[in-house]
Parts: sequence; C-alpha cells; structure tokens
Amino acid sequence: MAIVLRGRFYEFHRERVVSRPGQPLLTQTGIEIGPEISSEQAFKRVRSGKDVYILGKEDAYKLATQLQNGRPPKEEPAHEPKFPSPTGREDIYYRHYHPGGMHPSDPGGPGHIYFGERGENFEKRKMKTGSP
Repeated sequence: MAIVLRGRFYEFHRERVVSRPGQPLLTQTGIEIGPEISSEQAFKRVRSGKDVYILGKEDAYKLATQLQNGRPPKEEPAHEPKFPSPTGREDIYYRHYHPGGMHPSDPGGPGHIYFGERGENFEKRKMKTGSP
C-alpha cells in the first residue's frame, strides 16, 4: 500500500480493476485506496455516488456534512465480511460515513467516505440464536 497522508483525499475502489487496457477484466480486492485527489475532486466523486478515502475521521465528517448541506452523516463501523480473507481475517473493512444518512443505492444517493485504518474498531457481530 502507498503511504497515506493525513488531510489528503484518495480515490477508493471496493474492487479495483488491475488488468491492462484491452486485456480480459481482472479485479482484485484488498487494494482499495487509490491515487490522491483534490478535495474538490473528492466532493464531486462522492456527490456522483463514488467512494473516497481520507485517513482522519474529522476530515471525513467535514466532507460528509458539506455534501448534504449540514445534515449529519451516518457513521458505519467496519463491516463484517461475507467471507473471511484468504488468511482468515475478518477485520478487513474500513469505517465510513453515509452523507446525510443516504446510501449509494438510494435515488441520487452519494458515495461512501471511508476513513481510518483497516479493521479499526471492528467488532464481530453476535449471532442471533433462538436459545437463551
């Protein structure tokens, strides 16, 4: 992974295309943080439903609030994956904000603003069972 600097925005790709142009499509996970972008590009990217990354929670919150005219964003913890990584890790995702509480799947919904370290504050969800 490239060095990530505090206060700088980066493209974020949940599944990054790594194949060369003209070659069969090949994607890879685990390399989500992409090239550095300006704050203006980050704003436009999230507004259009795409994702960005910034290291600091405060910076992520500020962008999320700006995108929805001051409406508070919804913070999501590092999700539990459907399947563990090839090494068995489950703390593989990032915390993130949904600007204005909207999801990308909502009509006109903005993208995610990911922040922090991979797996930061990850807690495995307890299975619901019918027994006490």
